[in-house]
Amino acid sequence: MATIIDVPEEKVLHVNNFEFTYASSETPNIKKLSMPIAKNCVTALIGPSGCGKTTLLRSFNRMHDLYPGNTYEGEVLFEGRNILDAKEDLIQLRTKIGMIFQKPTAFPMSIFDNVAYGLRLQGIKNKSELGDRVEKALKDAAIWNEAKDRLKHDANGLSGGQQQRLCIARAIAVEPEVLLFDEPTSALDPISTQGIEMLVSELKERVSIIIVTHNMQQAARVSDYTGFMYLGELIELGETEELFVTPKEKLTEEYITGKFG
Repeated sequence: MATIIDVPEEKVLHVNNFEFTYASSETPNIKKLSMPIAKNCVTALIGPSGCGKTTLLRSFNRMHDLYPGNTYEGEVLFEGRNILDAKEDLIQLRTKIGMIFQKPTAFPMSIFDNVAYGLRLQGIKNKSELGDRVEKALKDAAIWNEAKDRLKHDANGLSGGQQQRLCIARAIAVEPEVLLFDEPTSALDPISTQGIEMLVSELKERVSIIIVTHNMQQAARVSDYTGFMYLGELIELGETEELFVTPKEKLTEEYITGKFG
């Protein structure tokens, strides 16, 4: 049995009996999983390596469709529709549900062009509008002061922490509803990690965030809700402080107290 609270906030995503199976697998890697994702909150997914948390995260904007043979079942409801439907516009979906990867992925182009990339795909060509949107995104990602005099410079000249904030700016420039963070600080130093965590806390004012992290302390610091996953199942979802202090499930308690992992 799982313990899943019903979050009091409005839901930005609602997962119902969701299953995911990799093409190379004969059995589902995510099994009959149901959970609400609260709007304008941070939801963390924790669990041991291989438990399915990144697999689940990448299902929320259909990243698995990049590889043939993977299959979904069940529902992931977003804006009143099931995004697992075969007719879903994946380009539009990934604009609304953006992703920040574990390793910063700055494109081999200027800082400005990195942030403007998605805007141009949306058909925005006006130089003034592009400039305003790029500046706003860089400010919202807390990298404007470091980048404003280097906008025409190669983005790969930035440090790792700066590149990760640039990737966040690129994602939020197109005004998504949801941001997916896949262990966004695992390759960063402690100071850069602190900066990204502060940014996550600020961004939830305008976007809903789901973050996969191997670091339980990070989950405790940044999230409003935490879900613990094990062997492709959601064992417990609750308010972060309550889940870490008084978990309802024995397996959750054993994981957060270090008895396995």
